[in-house]
Amino acid sequence: MTVQDLELINFRNYENQKISFGNGINILYGQNAQGKTNILEALYIASTGKSHRTNNYHDLIKYNCEGFELRLRSNANGRENSIRIKYSREKGRFLEINGIKRDKISDVLGTLNMILFSPETLDVVKGSPAERRKFLDILLCQTDRQYLYILKRYNKLIKNKAAALKKWKNEKKYEDIFSVWNEHIAALGAKISYLRMIALKKLDGYMKEEIKSITSGLETSVLQYKTYCEFDEDSDEDFFREKLSEKLKNGIEKELNISQCLYGPHRDDFEILLNDLNSRQFCSQGQQRTLALSLILAELFYTEEIKDEKPVLLLDDVLSELDLKRQEYLLRGLSDVQTIITTTDDLPFEKIKDKDIKRFLIREGTVYISENI
Repeated sequence: MTVQDLELINFRNYENQKISFGNGINILYGQNAQGKTNILEALYIASTGKSHRTNNYHDLIKYNCEGFELRLRSNANGRENSIRIKYSREKGRFLEINGIKRDKISDVLGTLNMILFSPETLDVVKGSPAERRKFLDILLCQTDRQYLYILKRYNKLIKNKAAALKKWKNEKKYEDIFSVWNEHIAALGAKISYLRMIALKKLDGYMKEEIKSITSGLETSVLQYKTYCEFDEDSDEDFFREKLSEKLKNGIEKELNISQCLYGPHRDDFEILLNDLNSRQFCSQGQQRTLALSLILAELFYTEEIKDEKPVLLLDDVLSELDLKRQEYLLRGLSDVQTIITTTDDLPFEKIKDKDIKRFLIREGTVYISENI
């Protein structure tokens, strides 16, 4: 998978800018606050429909403008694709894929797979369960359209049930419908749990190999899926449905008492262990960075396995977060992966002279092309 070109119109600090990327390593360099990260943000939105920096599309509009537009051309599985995303304060969001209007912005998922590694990626290692669920959901939504459909239906059920639990004490009409909702929640929740379990098992295998290589075999990692029941690697979808049905049936009184949905994959987590210790509590910052790097590389290999093609890798000012050994490890591993990097510092170019490199100077919302190295 490769990005061919990206056009930004009234996006962040860009008025009208088109960028044509090389198939190898693309370096966006310049001083801080010039617009480097804005380019990666636009690419990520074109891939997932969401920004990694804000939940509000209003924030993406250039000052004193009424809306923005992103246009992207890419190549996936030998086919050229075009993605066009518009947003206006008056009309809201608009998505067009290969010239065909789509109803939901989430329809863009899977058209072009991108993996983003930024300083915020450390939140997956050391942050809340919500950060890890988000990481896993984005990965699965990009690689499995069925998962996206199931997750959206499940989340809608949980939202409706949560609202009914809050109204139940004054509106007893909801009492008879909870059992119906729980039946559907168990069926959809079991599918989500099963798919997450499989994905984490694959990620765990890849991550073990990366940690072993990065640390020269001195450290080991484990990803442990934490959900509403104990399970083993032979557990199937029926097993998860039965366990969730039991939890929902036996826990309805508790849910009614505190007016919350207590059981289901919306409360999932996964633990990241290094040398059998929880990374959030017992790892140094350097170890957490190593885990984040290995997790991103595991995500890359997982996506390649599922999609039969390497995704595009976005690196937002992360080389400064890694020591030289890990910088070199990462850059050596980017064979046949289109990579777009933002940086203010000189990179160890002598380590990657055998690769196709294209450089762009970013200055005050304008992109200047440097000579290929």
